[in-house]
Amino acid sequence: MIVMALPVAPILLMPFIIVFFIVVFPLWVVAVAVLGLVMWLLRGIDALLKTRMASPISSAFHWTLSWGGLAERRDRPREG
Repeated sequence: MIVMALPVAPILLMPFIIVFFIVVFPLWVVAVAVLGLVMWLLRGIDALLKTRMASPISSAFHWTLSWGGLAERRDRPREG
């Protein structure tokens, strides 16, 4: 009788994969979309009024885009 080996790792990781793709990823996409829209609107206001209101929102947008600082930004030079 041939015993088939069950792939244990995918079975154990399945709940985490489901939570990530059902909950975390869609919330991240919504956050990036909302911050992008707010940043776009504030950049338009900045261009009209010659102010600098979009800078903090731009930082928040890039922080969110980099998964909360987990991924390194490519436009920032490396320190060290």
